[in-house]
Amino acid sequence: MKITSISNGRIKRLRSLYKKKYRRIEGAFVLEGVRIIEEACKEDALIEEVFYSDYLLRNQRGKDLLEKLKSKRVDVIEVSDKVLAEVSDTQSPQGILAVVKKVEYDLEDIVNGDENFLLVVDGVQDPGNLGTIIRTADAAGVAGIITTKGTVSLYNQKTIRATMGSLFRLPVYRENDLGNLKKILKDNKVRVIVGDIGGDKYHFDVDYIDSVALIVGNEGKGPRAELIEFADEVIKIPLVGDAESLNVAMATGVIVYEGVRQRLTKN
Repeated sequence: MKITSISNGRIKRLRSLYKKKYRRIEGAFVLEGVRIIEEACKEDALIEEVFYSDYLLRNQRGKDLLEKLKSKRVDVIEVSDKVLAEVSDTQSPQGILAVVKKVEYDLEDIVNGDENFLLVVDGVQDPGNLGTIIRTADAAGVAGIITTKGTVSLYNQKTIRATMGSLFRLPVYRENDLGNLKKILKDNKVRVIVGDIGGDKYHFDVDYIDSVALIVGNEGKGPRAELIEFADEVIKIPLVGDAESLNVAMATGVIVYEGVRQRLTKN
């Protein structure tokens, strides 16, 4: 039976998952649109239920996705276009929303490993920046990402869209206790490199071959002083033009790919 009212119990639960509090309680989040749900299927994400409307069935790609979801025995619920539009965060959700279970990671498992390249994102507040950083890290083969208190939620809809599916392939762990993060990095003998405009070395003058954690920080303030003080190396990107700084996602890509270059050269 098609759901046509936003007062329906299942729709109320769906709407609640757009709020951080309920995502935390339920251990689930919402995906919007065909492409990101295709990626979730491809990566075998734990899709709990799917809500679709007639809009999805206007093209073959939408029909194929729906059939794929049904073949995975996902709970598929038909709703009206109006209900879907009222619930969705975007103006054009393409006729489909999905509820997906969060994957819980262990910080020790992410940090522990030989020649791991880790990324710590400290206080980045723009969801587009965080999503782009995650996508870049995925492409560069980063082993995992750790976000700190003050960083925008991974499950913000804009963050999810900007990852382009990389959130299903790369472990992302939230650590609000900087003391615990520093202890685990130290205990696992991970060398800490902080990117900061006040760095005393250029990003291409340090070694990224061994187990390394690169820390990047807030768009306006950079990484916290506590993390800069903890660092083994503080680096900067040379700015030879008139711009005072780079966007944090762009800067992260520049530094991460210097690490990729070194590791490829070594091999």
